[in-house]
Amino acid sequence: MSFGMRLNQQPVMLSTADINDLSKKRMWTMVLAASVGVAVMLAYFAVVAAWRDSLVAAARQNFSETTADILPFVLILPSVGFFLTALIWGEHRSKRYALMCPNCNTDLSRSMKRLAATRCCNSCGKQIVEGSRTHGPGVFARRSRIEQRKFLVYWFWIWPISGSLMLGYHWLSPIGFEDCPQMLFMPGLIGTAATGWAFARTLDKRYLPQFVGSAVVLCMGFNAFW
Repeated sequence: MSFGMRLNQQPVMLSTADINDLSKKRMWTMVLAASVGVAVMLAYFAVVAAWRDSLVAAARQNFSETTADILPFVLILPSVGFFLTALIWGEHRSKRYALMCPNCNTDLSRSMKRLAATRCCNSCGKQIVEGSRTHGPGVFARRSRIEQRKFLVYWFWIWPISGSLMLGYHWLSPIGFEDCPQMLFMPGLIGTAATGWAFARTLDKRYLPQFVGSAVVLCMGFNAFW
């Protein structure tokens, strides 16, 4: 067997630089999408704020007092859809920078951190990244679960909890945030953006409770702000 034939039979290997480059491109694509989503949300809120009083008055006149009370919440809900649409668009665009396994053609874009640590495809199990392993699959999985659990439990719940506390203080003392009323919706806005980003990147359902909690606090915060 010739030397050229042996070279042709060697498996295709990726470099750490390739992984980092694709990861950065995907990250900036999602950052752009999240920024667009937040901008569209704020623009929508500005439009709703301009028409809110007239819409509520029309609902009170043509329907009932209950409808008028519910309408501000209903008007806010589409903003969440705008933000999620931007994230879905970003996820679709980021597929241009997908990292495919050269052996089994599996998309490894959502497991780049694992790939960089184990050097192996999590589907076929073959080594596809140059260099020696830094962690075995089992060690990496246990470490990731611990890190993710801390992140989920202690970080993402900060935003809906802090937003709820601010809203509670506002209801007890309506003039408490008179000088800075934006604080009534900022925790919910940040929490919705952060948890929406995490869910779009990983599709991990454990982010959904924090996302829903942040979205509810965001809606209540904007209602109190207006």
